[in-house]
Amino acid sequence: MKAIRLVGVSLSLGLGLLVTGGWVQAATPLPNGFTAKVIAYSGETIGGNVNATGYDVGIYIGPGVHDVTVQDATVTGANDEGILVQDASGIVIKDSIVKDNAVAPYVGLSEVKGIALVGTSHVLVTRNTVLHNDHGGIGLYDDGPNSPFAPTAIDLTAVAGVGNVVTDNVVRDNLNDCGIVVSAKNPGGGLYDNVVADNTVLGFDAAAGDFVPGVGGIIVAGGAFGPVQLVNNMVVDNTVIGGFIPGISLHAFGPGVITGTMVIGNVLSDNGAGAASHQPTGIEIAAIPHVGVIAGTQILHTTVASDYYGVFHTGDSGTHIAELSTVAVTDPIYP
Repeated sequence: MKAIRLVGVSLSLGLGLLVTGGWVQAATPLPNGFTAKVIAYSGETIGGNVNATGYDVGIYIGPGVHDVTVQDATVTGANDEGILVQDASGIVIKDSIVKDNAVAPYVGLSEVKGIALVGTSHVLVTRNTVLHNDHGGIGLYDDGPNSPFAPTAIDLTAVAGVGNVVTDNVVRDNLNDCGIVVSAKNPGGGLYDNVVADNTVLGFDAAAGDFVPGVGGIIVAGGAFGPVQLVNNMVVDNTVIGGFIPGISLHAFGPGVITGTMVIGNVLSDNGAGAASHQPTGIEIAAIPHVGVIAGTQILHTTVASDYYGVFHTGDSGTHIAELSTVAVTDPIYP
């Protein structure tokens, strides 16, 4: 039976320790340079209201921790990530609200999300609402010396992100960064066999009376920090509406290698322009010629509406597009 963390009651014990809901946690900085309101340990369930005002992270699940469930939690007010899972496995984050975080991000960080999975394996993020964070929504990364999501790197060698699933979440109205990001940063790490499925990602939806200018979009990317591998990742049955960037983007920045990506059954509309397409685009695939590699992408059963391009691809090879439906799209497939 898992221990249950009852978050909400706190009592100072001195010596830099804090009792929260009956459990002792450290109030001093973590090895990655952050502080956290709640620090998880293996085998527990965390729920309730996590007001992380004054802390860098709301809930931190760190290296070697496993079999933790975050359920029915509301995480707010963190300076950086609402929930940060780093080098951990077998974690479930479900039925929770992560909002109004990234209120004062650490200077120089490029990847700040409501929920961030870093060097994790077999983590499930499902049925959460991630909204009104001042940076992005959900991020999935490898870990290692290149650590753009925390002040201090804790791994001298790279740690891959493998077999994680981000499904059935609502990600909306997050400012200044993308809705869902799958991005490799560390050569020798990479991202393998991850799934992003059945999520709703909203930049803004004027038809629903929503005018908050969220960035939106789903990104699969790598290469900015050197040669990395993103292999056999899936982006399936998502709905992406009203972002400032393309609905789904695959980008090989520098010597990134993105192979075997499955983009299936997504519904994309009223999204923005890409760095390569320069026009509103449903799906953008862009690899720097002779530097980055994007190969073997499958785009199937996809619907794009109210964008200039349905699928814009350049610098890629072996891309297969079938059963693409378009409505009010000027150029369904370019080139």
